Amino acid sequence: MKRWLIVLSLLCSVAFADDVRVNEAGQIEARGSDVRVFRGDATEPLFGSVVRARDSVRFAAALPLVPGDTYRVEFQTADGIWSTQRLKFAHPASAAPTVAIAPSPTVLPANALKLYLQFSQPMEQGVFLDRITLQGQDGSVVQGAFRETELWSPDGKRLTLWLHPGRQKSGVNLNTDEGPVLQENTQHTLRIAANWRSASGVGLGKETVFTVSAGAADHSCPDPQRWQITVPKAGARDPLIVSFDEPLDAAMLVSSLKVKRGEGEVAGVVTVAADARTWSFTPDAEWTLGAGVLEIDPLLEDLAGNNLLGPFEVDHDAPAKAAKATALAFEVGG
Repeated sequence: MKRWLIVLSLLCSVAFADDVRVNEAGQIEARGSDVRVFRGDATEPLFGSVVRARDSVRFAAALPLVPGDTYRVEFQTADGIWSTQRLKFAHPASAAPTVAIAPSPTVLPANALKLYLQFSQPMEQGVFLDRITLQGQDGSVVQGAFRETELWSPDGKRLTLWLHPGRQKSGVNLNTDEGPVLQENTQHTLRIAANWRSASGVGLGKETVFTVSAGAADHSCPDPQRWQITVPKAGARDPLIVSFDEPLDAAMLVSSLKVKRGEGEVAGVVTVAADARTWSFTPDAEWTLGAGVLEIDPLLEDLAGNNLLGPFEVDHDAPAKAAKATALAFEVGG
């Protein structure tokens, strides 16, 4: 496949203090008739477009260039000779990113499947296994603790950190041979490296450490009948609050519960508490008198992957259990 999209354009010539520069649009400009751009010492050039002017060329990368990284620019001068210069982008004048963990406090069942890292800025991707370390209570590194699948939220700020299911699920080979990732009734330490950078090239700046406590394993399905609903009064926009008897999946909670009245869904804003034990819904308009229903996605999971349809670890020899209720009624009074 042709790696370059060449666009001819009658642009005004550019005055260069050097043979290569970066313009205000983040494009690389070089004096000459052609240009190739490489990240570091890579052998394959970056994919992008080259726009030719009278005595210069402009390169616009298909993906944003990363501040703090070094790029090798090869350009062809008017006499046909190829020359090379290196550019290093300065870090932007922006604050360092921060990171939080969910749920917090991080008290997990020993057979937990995942937790979340929430960053304040979009982060560098493809490096998470080199930036996180899980240690046991004795300080030793838990090798192979995480599944290599890297799943980010669309805004690049939330990383789903999967604990390796082959080790967390009892009875399978990895669980038997290497043991579970989390040891029951012990504390673990999750370390986030200081050199993990935001998408704009700014590092965390310091190591971030979280304590992860593991309790007993959980093989029971979430049961909405054990939840508590705090119903607001009519004539106000106070939140409808649902309190759970255990932490649930924080990311799934954002979209798994819906408030309905009559045939329509009520518009509003959802907030999930840091410990993932409370969900609240603030409507766009004031509550009115009457009945309502809280609809629950039956795929909503607890921290061990059990959902309303069944446990994560299914005993095929046991009799089938009825699915839990997927709706709760409530009444708005005066």
